[in-house]
Amino acid sequence: MFIGVATQFSAELWGLRTAYLEALAHAGLSPVLLPPQDPKRLERILPHLDGLLLPGGVDLDPALYHEEPHPALGEVQAERDQLELFLIKYAVENGLPILGICRGIQAMNVALGGSLYQDLSSFGFREVQHQQKGRGLAHSLTQVGESPLGRLFPETFRVNSYHHQGLKRLAPGLKAVALAPDGLVEAVILEGHPLFLGLQWHPELLKEHWGIFRLYSQV
Repeated sequence: MFIGVATQFSAELWGLRTAYLEALAHAGLSPVLLPPQDPKRLERILPHLDGLLLPGGVDLDPALYHEEPHPALGEVQAERDQLELFLIKYAVENGLPILGICRGIQAMNVALGGSLYQDLSSFGFREVQHQQKGRGLAHSLTQVGESPLGRLFPETFRVNSYHHQGLKRLAPGLKAVALAPDGLVEAVILEGHPLFLGLQWHPELLKEHWGIFRLYSQV
């Protein structure tokens, strides 16, 4: 199966972290990197792919959800924002399986009309370790709705955490299916879609979570 991956990039570099490549290979998936480019070119490529992956990365431009930048806002990349919003809308319209990780779940929410907390600690989210140092597990999650995660994890399980932003107003059509202890939404699905799954944590860094990537082959 060929999975299109919206690449992480800087002004001079497009690429993907090794952890994603290892997790995808373990699931029998072959990545096709999708750097920013003309949507017409993407429309010629996407029908040949079996799914999409939106990996972690920098902050989204708050102008996309009609807010002014918060003082704690980090780096933004306009080209990547436009790429991912196009891919998300294409996946919704065409039923293409899509998995969003960290920034990916945030992009999914924004693309469909939701908004973000631009900095969690500034909005009172200080009791849970959302920005951990080092590897390992940071906090628990509780599943609150039916989703593909129910086939992989118990009702409550632990995850890692490397984000300072999070979902605020949930987009129409999205359903929260896992919450952190402080109530922050950490997993969403789009009901009626074959596989539209957004995760706030990084399963590629946890081998015991690599089953998430095998969901592509179960659609």
